[in-house]
Amino acid sequence: MARSVSQWNWSDFSQEWSQTAAINELNDDIGAERRSRRRELESVKSELGSGLERVDTRLDSVADQVALLLTWTDLRFQLLELDEYQARREIRSAFRALAEGRPARLPDLPDLPGYWLPPAAAAILPLVFRGRPGADVKKSGGLTTGLDAARGRDAVRAELFNLAVGRCFGQAVLVDAAFLRLIHDPADLGECDKGLIANGWRALWEHAALGAFGPAAAVQLTGRLRELFDPNEVDEAELAAWDAAITGFGAVETPSLADACNALRVHLGAEPATADLAELERSDGRWRRYLEELIEEPSPAEHPIVGEMEALGLDDGPDRSRPSWAEPAGTPAALVRRDLFDPEAPVALRRLALDLAAPLLRSRLAHLQATTTAPEPVVTAVRRRGASVDVTAAGHDADALAAAEERIGRGFDTGGPSKPLHTGFAVVLGAAALGLAAFGLWVLAALAALAVLLPATVYRRDAAKARKQAEQRDERLAELRGALFAARADASEADKAAAAAHRADRTALERLLKTVPETASE
Repeated sequence: MARSVSQWNWSDFSQEWSQTAAINELNDDIGAERRSRRRELESVKSELGSGLERVDTRLDSVADQVALLLTWTDLRFQLLELDEYQARREIRSAFRALAEGRPARLPDLPDLPGYWLPPAAAAILPLVFRGRPGADVKKSGGLTTGLDAARGRDAVRAELFNLAVGRCFGQAVLVDAAFLRLIHDPADLGECDKGLIANGWRALWEHAALGAFGPAAAVQLTGRLRELFDPNEVDEAELAAWDAAITGFGAVETPSLADACNALRVHLGAEPATADLAELERSDGRWRRYLEELIEEPSPAEHPIVGEMEALGLDDGPDRSRPSWAEPAGTPAALVRRDLFDPEAPVALRRLALDLAAPLLRSRLAHLQATTTAPEPVVTAVRRRGASVDVTAAGHDADALAAAEERIGRGFDTGGPSKPLHTGFAVVLGAAALGLAAFGLWVLAALAALAVLLPATVYRRDAAKARKQAEQRDERLAELRGALFAARADASEADKAAAAAHRADRTALERLLKTVPETASE
């Protein structure tokens, strides 16, 4: 900081004062400039340091990304070199050409140990190629041998593959054989949690119920579902869901029990229409999606490489996640309930669900009957000034009414003025006026005579006020009695409406129960 020059050591004070001030001012300016430059220098150093840190960070990030990309590329080349990957690629190309109606060739697929897809495709593709224009079917493997090899490595995927190919390319022999094996396999297809139905098996369930696999398939499906769904083993949560489905059935947002039962009776009595199987094949794309997933799913040999690629987080390459055909569709009880109560479900599925769940449905309806008791009398509380009187169609409690009337009466001053007291005052004032007149004090006597009117005036005023209070009290009491009368009439109407609704509920429940079979058909 610049030093300040003393102003007290000069002889010519006025002249040298200004010079000293100028010097001090100059010193201050120089000091401020130095401080400003120092701050700018520190700011530049800080920004330069931050910039260098950002550059280092970006360089590190770029280096990491380059290393990540090199690692992913190396894994990708390892994947491409696998025979399993090449086999999947050839199979995908062949099926895609067939689906698009383009000329296709039968791929030469080596048998890869542990991988189910090549032997399954090598066995099935010649059958699908046969009769297709432009298809090369010079090479053909053994159907039975190839399918047996595929089943030995992964029975579920092999049979689902056969079924999907048969559904997508119209190969009935594949469909029939795969259906017979899948319908007797565990319903989870080896991929779902215990007690759940997989989407692939659910699609099999729906199409068999609609007649896509013939009458015999529907019978086999029913028998298999009886093994999976026991109406007597449903847990409490599922029972509550069935009760809610019954009482909440119908288009109305909050239907009465009678409305729900009547709508459900009509719903269950609907006649099934003939299923358009050709339209079902066109509109339902699940089998094609399942076929694509089975082909695209990495083989056991690819899983380690694919796992490393997924861990890099680049979201590329084959996906190891559970395919949609293996995702859970629900428990058997939940699916049966959905088919039974869903207005949009095909009637054939509804009939199958009713056949399976008739005992459960009857037990829930009987439970509703037992819990649907006669309604209690409606009680309306009439409240006035903090007092409450309960009113039913039969009347009200006399003691409660007396207490309410007494509480209302306490709010009004109806006693009125005392007539003897005011009369006494008037007599005293009159006697005073006469005494003053006797002594000749006429002015005072006149004033005393006029004062006689005051008690009478006060009396009339207080009496009028008391009458008004009594009138108001009587009005409140009359309004209370009127409210009690109206509440009694309303309670009577509510009781009648509740009794009618109860009768309607009971009647609707009885009519619905008559339409439900007592036992499931065998």
